[in-house]
Parts: sequence; structure tokens; C-alpha cells
Amino acid sequence: MLKKIIGTSIMALLAAASAVSCGSNVQRMDENSSVRTETGEVNRSAAPDDVTQTVTMQEQTEEPATELPTEPFSMDVSVPEGFTLPQSYVIDGFQTVLQEPELPTGCEVTSLTETLNYLGFDVDKITMADEFMPIDLEGAVIMDEAYVGDPRLDGFGCNANVIVQTADKYFASVDSPCYGEDLTGSSLREVFWQVSQGRPVLTWVTIDLKVTTPELVWTAGNGKDFMFNWYQHCLTVYGYDLDEGIVYAADPLKGNVTYPLDAFETVYDLMGDQAVVICGDSGTEGHHVTTEAEKSVTMHTLKEYNEEKAKAEEAIVEEVAEAAPEEEEYAGD
Repeated sequence: MLKKIIGTSIMALLAAASAVSCGSNVQRMDENSSVRTETGEVNRSAAPDDVTQTVTMQEQTEEPATELPTEPFSMDVSVPEGFTLPQSYVIDGFQTVLQEPELPTGCEVTSLTETLNYLGFDVDKITMADEFMPIDLEGAVIMDEAYVGDPRLDGFGCNANVIVQTADKYFASVDSPCYGEDLTGSSLREVFWQVSQGRPVLTWVTIDLKVTTPELVWTAGNGKDFMFNWYQHCLTVYGYDLDEGIVYAADPLKGNVTYPLDAFETVYDLMGDQAVVICGDSGTEGHHVTTEAEKSVTMHTLKEYNEEKAKAEEAIVEEVAEAAPEEEEYAGD
């Protein structure tokens, strides 16, 4: 827990944030050809004279066929040069998953979950948060490397690449060829282009589109500055209307809502133009291939963290138990 590691001053910051920020509150017998024909019959003309009279047909052991490697699944999500957007596009049937009450500060993983659900994957936000999202409970790293804090309590949040890692870890667990794609740096119009192709996009904004900027909170254990916007929020964009000037969003704090396009673009830019799209869906055929995002994971998930903690505690108990007889023997002397 953050408060056990980084002290009272940081917990005060967490408490101050609890009223505002979602991020702080709310993947691939050699054949005896001289003796047998291709059909397996004895080729007596090719066999030595002293063999042809005595050779006996034997069952040939066939080696199992080797499955040829297949190309890993990939999807081209690059935006064509000079693209033209439809004036409006809304992905039908996209439903919000609400983060509260279980994950008051887990907007990022909840946005990922609702997107996975839309794509046909049967998984819940708690499972995603506990078993697949890299987490840092000690203030050791920054949000580019893990979700910092506890999404069930007083967490801060994570950035786009961590959500890609989370998605790919999940896809590995179900042997899905799908993968996440970090589209950070895309303009909002480029996000809309993805939507117009039927792909919902996770985006980083702020709660109620408040115009606030990140500030230095502390220096993380790895020596990097931990910067945070106290109103940080994540949601999924599933539609837009250029004529009406609105963005359709699945907001984990509010549900399916619309936001003013101009205001949305302002805070989207403010939050670093962070965006993630999922490539493929539950019907995509193939097997999982370990992604670069998975290889880059440095932190445990909450489940892994708790397992490691339990092992450490068990080892301590065993040490104490082994030392006890020695102490009793000492006392007897």
C-alpha cells in the first residue's frame, strides 16, 4: 500500500485527490529408397540379390506431420494520407461498464474491459485489474510502467502503454491472436477515423473535461518524476458527429454520454493525445504470439504481487519453525 511505503505526506496527497480524480479516486529413418518404392512395396530390382529372397515387409513408422508455422495475425490501423471522415459515425451496441463501486480509481482498466466486452470477450473489470494489469503499490515507478496505487482504493492511474500490456497479457491467457495497439500521438480526427472503421478507441481525458495540467507529485523509486493530473480520466470513444460537434463516449463514471467535441479535443491534447485500439475480436482465428508490449512488462500484477508476498511470509514462518527446536535445546542445556 502506498501509505506504508511513501509515508504520511503522500497519503495526504491521495486524500486531497480522492474528491476529484478517477486516477486518484473516483500479447510458431531415412527412407530406404533403394529397397522400397514410393508405395512402400519392396523394390526387388534395386535390392541386393542376397536380400531379395528374404526381405520381409514391415510396417513403416511414419513421423507425425509437422504443422507449418503460420503468419501471426495483424491488423493495419495506420491512417491513410489525406483521409476523409464521414460526417458522423456511431458504433452500435457499445455499452459502458461502470467502474464504481468496486474500482473507484480504475477508469483505465474498466474502459479496457468494456471495450473487450464489446469485442466479444467474456471478462470482468475485477479480473482484468487483479490478474492482468501491472501494478505498483510502492511508488517505485511512474505511470508509463504500471498502474500506480490501488484501483480499489486510492490509486492514481496508468498511461496508454500499460493498458496495452494489460490487454496483451489477457490475450495470452486465452490464446487469442488479438493485441492492443498504442496510438498515442494520434489527433482526435485520427481517433475518429479508427471509429469510422468500427474500432472503439480508449482515450485519456479529464473528469468533466476540466482543463487542468499535470504537476510533480514526487520522485518515484526509480528516480523519475511522477507527474499527475488530479482530474485524469480514461473512457472509450465509440462515435462522433462533426455536424453536431459531439463525441460519443462510454464513460466509466457516467455511462454512455456525449461530450462537446471542441472541449473534448482540448483535454485530449492536454493529456498527451493518448489512445489505444484493440486489433481483432473474439472471433479472430489464430494463436497468441508474445508481443513487444508483454516483453516490456517490469511490474507484477496484483495477483502476482499477493502470491509473492504470501510465499515470502510462508518462508519466514518456516524459518521461525526451524529455529524453534534449536532454541528449546539451548534452553534445556
